[in-house]
Amino acid sequence: MSLSLKRLLVKIKTMGGGPFGLDITFDQGLVVIRLDNTHGKSTCLNSIAYALGMEKGIGATSRFPFTPVMNKTLVFEEESYTVVSSEVFLQISNGTDEFSLQRDIFDVHGDTNIIKVQKGSIDDFLPELSDKYYINKQNDTSSERGFYAWLCKFIGWSLPQVPKTDGGESLLYPATIFPLLFVEQKRGWTGIQSTLPYYFKIKDVRKRAIEFIMDLGVHELLVKKQKLKIKHGNLLNYWQQWHMQLSNKAKLVRGEVVGLKKQPHKEFSQIAIEIGITQGKRQMLLDDLLDAKRNSLKIVKERRVQESNTGFDVQRIKALIMEKELSQQVTQDNLDEANQKLQLLASNLHSVDIRLKSLNENKRKYEDLKKVNELGLLDGLSVEEGSCPACEQPVADALLPNIVEHDVMSAEESLGYLKNQIKTFSFILDNTRQEFEDQQQFVNTTRDDLFEVKAEIRRLKESITDVSKTNLEEFIREEVKLEESIKLLEEVRVFRERVKDEVSKLHREITITETSINKIPKDGLTKLDKSKLFKLKQILIDHEMEYGFSSFSPNDLNISFDSYLPTLENYDLGFDTSASDGIRIIWGYLLGMLELSRDYEMNHPGLLIFDEPRQQDADPVSFSSLLKKAAGTKQHNQQVILATSEKTTSLSVATQGLDFKLIDLTESGEKIMRPLP
Repeated sequence: MSLSLKRLLVKIKTMGGGPFGLDITFDQGLVVIRLDNTHGKSTCLNSIAYALGMEKGIGATSRFPFTPVMNKTLVFEEESYTVVSSEVFLQISNGTDEFSLQRDIFDVHGDTNIIKVQKGSIDDFLPELSDKYYINKQNDTSSERGFYAWLCKFIGWSLPQVPKTDGGESLLYPATIFPLLFVEQKRGWTGIQSTLPYYFKIKDVRKRAIEFIMDLGVHELLVKKQKLKIKHGNLLNYWQQWHMQLSNKAKLVRGEVVGLKKQPHKEFSQIAIEIGITQGKRQMLLDDLLDAKRNSLKIVKERRVQESNTGFDVQRIKALIMEKELSQQVTQDNLDEANQKLQLLASNLHSVDIRLKSLNENKRKYEDLKKVNELGLLDGLSVEEGSCPACEQPVADALLPNIVEHDVMSAEESLGYLKNQIKTFSFILDNTRQEFEDQQQFVNTTRDDLFEVKAEIRRLKESITDVSKTNLEEFIREEVKLEESIKLLEEVRVFRERVKDEVSKLHREITITETSINKIPKDGLTKLDKSKLFKLKQILIDHEMEYGFSSFSPNDLNISFDSYLPTLENYDLGFDTSASDGIRIIWGYLLGMLELSRDYEMNHPGLLIFDEPRQQDADPVSFSSLLKKAAGTKQHNQQVILATSEKTTSLSVATQGLDFKLIDLTESGEKIMRPLP
């Protein structure tokens, strides 16, 4: 894995002058670019990022990542020139081959989303002979014509597939790795990876980038775990779909699923899966009801044969009407009772839901209080007791005396109590919701029964006044009705058997998948991963000691096994350090990774770029130590490019005795873009 810069050339064409630009040649090891503030230092370094297609990795999104000197007006020797076009060339090496890149910065006829690539030096670059690669378009990281695919192949990177926040997967975008290699001046020094682009929707992108650059084996385990979780989620989804389909089938016969829950459960048994069908006030299993319907059909057929030669029996019809009217009254009473119970359940469901929301809100407040206590934000503060804060007269803390003393729970105890309450009421809510749904189904079934019995009564009453009716017609009608009911019950029974087989297979797969997930370590770190992180911690401590880190003892620093970032007592560094020490942490962490790559197999390309690293007026001794550490990269064939506005005299003192290349562009006080030869 290697990437180093050999030469940077920026060309700006103007109306009435030029061409202007800059031409810089780099060496291995430490390269210091010296230029006064506002004279184009950042423009120089941003040109490097832009040539590599990495402007999104330094905080630029849709905005133009340069000052107006690149696309509007260039000033030289107090004379202004209108910019016609601008372009950047970058010559890079991977230790074996050298290629030159060209990208338009501003050109009415050009395409800034095309990067031209040609083997050899910039002097030999011919646009018409170059290969054209695209960026900022779909598949620019995977397609043969995508520039990032070419660049990764050139460096020696094999980008991993990483999970996205939308549930899909994609290659780790190179711009998410770049903040570990390039720290820009405006936002870069506010924290490690502070210019990280999040809009690629890569899940835990900060961790994924560090895992890749350090070549942590945990990434493979996490990807494996993520794939297993996705598979597990899909299996659960299939389970729920089968449950829903069986429930819908059961509703066709006014039944409900028994023995199969919406989620897989330990008590699962294929044999226990049944469909219960309400008949009056009792419930029958589908198979039992099917047998009963078949017997009824057999009896009706026999009675039809017996009654085929008899006349119309009015008295029998009247007796049947009375029987149906009695059934109607009973069904109506059942419906009224069921509706009352449904309303009560709806009220209970609403009350439990409100209670649960209140508990969750209280839990959030106590979690905030716990964080406040842990951070000690209230330490040293006190509450005035026994006196009025306005007039300072003695006053009791309560209007009524405390007859009984009570032990008040701590914030931690209150939080634990609330979590138990939430767990209890969540269980109650689920049960109440299920009971409400079951009661709703019972109400619907009872209402259907009522409509059906009313229709039968009307039909029977009409048959008395219609002399064309016979007993035989009634038996035929009942026979047809039973046959249709039996046919539907048989269809549901066949589907139930299919669901039994399918969910049984799913249960086995879900069990195997859950076992595989549980076998993966929670932190996922391999022994080699932990060795790298321990070594990085030691390197970081050594660096911070040399830099003069003083917010607390550098020996208290640690590297988190979770975030892979520097921590203090398992907390990410935030307000625990001074601003200047925060800068020192970034120095030590990023240079530490560069140093770590000398002893371990990593994906670090051996390149680091700092724009104005002496932020917050860092101590000169600290800055000198940084330069010394950076200069040591030459013997390991690595490269650190550092741009600074440090005064020439103090820079000479800080670099005394160091083997490095100085590019001092302060001559004549002009800005960096000057006439090219």
